[in-house]
Amino acid sequence: MISKDDITGVILAGGEGRRVSGKDKGLLVYKGISLIKRQIDWLSPQVASLLISANRNIENYQKYGHPVLLDQSNEVNNSSYGETEFNGPLSGILKALQSCSTEWLFAQPVDVPNLPINLLDKILKTISRKPFESKNCYYLKSDQRDHYLSMLINKSAESQLEQYLESDRRRVRDFHWTINSQPVDLNLNEKLFENLNFEQAYK
Repeated sequence: MISKDDITGVILAGGEGRRVSGKDKGLLVYKGISLIKRQIDWLSPQVASLLISANRNIENYQKYGHPVLLDQSNEVNNSSYGETEFNGPLSGILKALQSCSTEWLFAQPVDVPNLPINLLDKILKTISRKPFESKNCYYLKSDQRDHYLSMLINKSAESQLEQYLESDRRRVRDFHWTINSQPVDLNLNEKLFENLNFEQAYK
C-alpha cells in the first residue's frame, strides 16, 4: 500500500484569476487566512514534502518555507497589445513530477479549501482495495462530477505528461483519458469541492 512517505504534495496556485479581477487567488484571504496558508496547513501533514506551483508573486509564496516552482507563462504579442498565455495546471504538475523525490505526487488546486483533513488517507485506503486496478494516475470524483485536478499521479507518468504537453494539448480531462486514469469516488458531497471563483466568496 502507498504511504504518506511515498507522496509529495503540490499546491497549484498558478491560475489567471480572471473571475477575481486578475488577482492571485492563493494570496486572497478566506475566513481570515490566505488560501495558500490554509492549503499548506491542510496538505503538509498528509504528505512527505510539499511544493507550490505559482506563476507570479514568487517571493510571497517563498515566505511559507516550501519550494516554489515557477509555472512560466508565455508572452503573446498581437498587433495592438501584449497578452499573457498561461500554460495551464498540467505544466505545473509536470514540473512538480520532475522536481519531487517521491514515487507519487498529489496535486490540489489552491482555491478548493474545504476538503476533509484526512483526504489522502481516504484515497490510499480506497485504491488499495479491489476492484481497483494498479494505475499510475487517479483523480477524485464527488457525488455529482469528476474533479480532474485533484489527482494522485506516479512518477512513471512523467514522460506521458511531457509528450502530451509537447503536442500542444492542455486539457486535464483529456490527459486522464489518454493515460487511462482511474476515478476515485469517496462519497464526498460536491459542496466540498467548491471553487472560490468569485471575489464575494473571500470574506
